[in-house]
Amino acid sequence: MKIPQEFFKAFPAYEDVFYDEIEQHRKHFLPICSINLQCVFPERDEWVHFVSAKAIYDGCVGEDTPDFHTEYTKEDMLGFTVIDGKYKFEADWSYFGTNHEEESKAYLDNANHFQIRKEYYERVGSIYPYSSFGKEIQDVEELIQDMQDKQEKGWGLEYPAINGFLDDVAFKSEEMQKFMKEYDVSMEEMESFGNTNLINIPTRPDGRTFTYIGALTGFYFQAYGADCLYLFYDRNLKKAVVCFEYT
Repeated sequence: MKIPQEFFKAFPAYEDVFYDEIEQHRKHFLPICSINLQCVFPERDEWVHFVSAKAIYDGCVGEDTPDFHTEYTKEDMLGFTVIDGKYKFEADWSYFGTNHEEESKAYLDNANHFQIRKEYYERVGSIYPYSSFGKEIQDVEELIQDMQDKQEKGWGLEYPAINGFLDDVAFKSEEMQKFMKEYDVSMEEMESFGNTNLINIPTRPDGRTFTYIGALTGFYFQAYGADCLYLFYDRNLKKAVVCFEYT
C-alpha cells in the first residue's frame, strides 16, 4: 500500500501541525508525518499527524505526573484537541514534569537525532531505518557513512511498508492483512488492540475504541523512540490520541 503524495507529508513544520503555543509544542513534540484521511476514508478531507514526544527515555511518559492526567493524556498516551486540522495538547504542560538533568539530556538527544534523521531524509530521499539507541550522532554525514558501513557489512534493509514511514494504516498493510488471515482474526478483535502491549487505549464515552489511523516504528525517528507509535482519532470528539508501545 502506498499513500498518494498529495495525501502525505513527511516531517511537516510545527506551524502546520500545531494550532497555537508553537514554542511549547516545539519544546515537547516531534512531528514525524501527516496524512489526509481521504487515503483510507474517501469522504474525509481531514489531516491528522503522527507526532512523538521528546520525553521518551526510561519508563512511561507521564508516569510521574498523575495529577495532570486527563481522559486522553495518561501514561504513554498523548491527547490532542483537533482545531482546523491542527493539534492543541489537551493537558497542562506540567504533565511533562520538570526537566531534571537526565530528562534534559533525553530531550536534547531525541531532538538532535530527530533533526539529523530529518536532514538525512531530505538528503537521501528515505529514512534511516535503524535504531541509534545509546549512540551519539553528530551530523547527517555521520549517519550517511554509518548507513554505508552497515550495507557493506551485509546488514538487512527493510523500509516501513507505507511511504517509507508507516508500518500500517487502518489495518490495510500487507503484513496486517496476512496476520488477520493466517490467524483468523476479525476486525473487531483487531480494533480491541488486545494483542498489543498498550497500557492505555482511547475509548469514547460509550466504550468503543477511537478510530485507529495507523502505526509506525518510533525509534526510526529519535534516540529513544517507542517500538510502536499508534495514532487514533475521533472526529466527533475532535480528539487525536497518540499511544506508545514497547515490546
